[in-house]
Amino acid sequence: MEHDQALEAKVRLQSLGARVPASPRVRCGGAGPSEGINISMGGLAATVPTGAWYVERSPFSVEERADGTWELVEDGRALGAVEIADDPLFYSRRAPDGTPFGMLAVRHGRDAIGSTVAQWCARGTDACGFCGIALTRDRGETVARKDPGSLGLVARAAGEEGYTHAVLTTGTTSVEDAGIGLLTECATAIAEVSDIDVHVQFEPPQDPAYIRSAARVAVSAAVNIESFDADTLARIAPAKHAAGLDRYVDAWKESVEQFGAGQVTSFIIVGLGESRESVLEGCRLLTSLGVYPFVLPLRPIPGTPLGGLAPPPPDAMTSLYEDASRIIESAGLSASDCLAGCVRCGACSSITHF
Repeated sequence: MEHDQALEAKVRLQSLGARVPASPRVRCGGAGPSEGINISMGGLAATVPTGAWYVERSPFSVEERADGTWELVEDGRALGAVEIADDPLFYSRRAPDGTPFGMLAVRHGRDAIGSTVAQWCARGTDACGFCGIALTRDRGETVARKDPGSLGLVARAAGEEGYTHAVLTTGTTSVEDAGIGLLTECATAIAEVSDIDVHVQFEPPQDPAYIRSAARVAVSAAVNIESFDADTLARIAPAKHAAGLDRYVDAWKESVEQFGAGQVTSFIIVGLGESRESVLEGCRLLTSLGVYPFVLPLRPIPGTPLGGLAPPPPDAMTSLYEDASRIIESAGLSASDCLAGCVRCGACSSITHF
């Protein structure tokens, strides 16, 4: 599959999903690529929805060929070969306490691993409506609190297998430190035993010193606001709305000061009910601060409050990607400069290809 064809397919697949045979590689819940599978086509890595309600009406399917390889099919027409990511070898290993490595971290995209170090949130009823971190915890598929030493062992094993960077995120376990304390412990443990570059994600802490402590052991960061449409944010993520934009701006400025321009990102999720202009306004604000706007479509996770929604249509995403990429380019930011994290991985969005 040629690059341009693969890019068009990636945008459409992330809005429409694809039907796939039952597979243990399908994931539903958690953080990061939280609903679907990892595939590769035309040199592009993509996470693709497979379990949400809207997938049944998608024109796409991933079907196995007679020789055991896979191809992408649209309305009965073969588009080209795709690869479904195999489970990493490190999934079969265990920590000293017997916990399978696959319950401590999962593969992201092509060469990243990811872990939610604290699988709960102190926000209660004000928690974000799209969040699925409790799902895998409640099903017993992960560990509620990751042990830093064990996570270091996972990272070392993943590094031996060719993985190069790690995405560490967390539920907001405390308003004071926004969970950064455990993130920093885990990043330190990884740095002590491996060459894996670490990316950390957190809400704005009350004290910027927590950001400075994270920057001593991680190479990049994300402070995700998700929407710049105030009404949408109040409805979908009330705790983030209550914190106020100024607090996020302060956190972005401090993060750029510590990690460097282009090494800090913020998710902007499209499909929450926001206006189109709010997405582009957010891109302009973020890039003016040296923050990379990671624009991506809503991935509704079955079992969450937003599980009944569908992602935005592909044409809408393509138009936003084109306009957002011009804003990013004019600010002198590039995904290729990012050392670790979602921007470097790029599997959950197509913004980095535009």
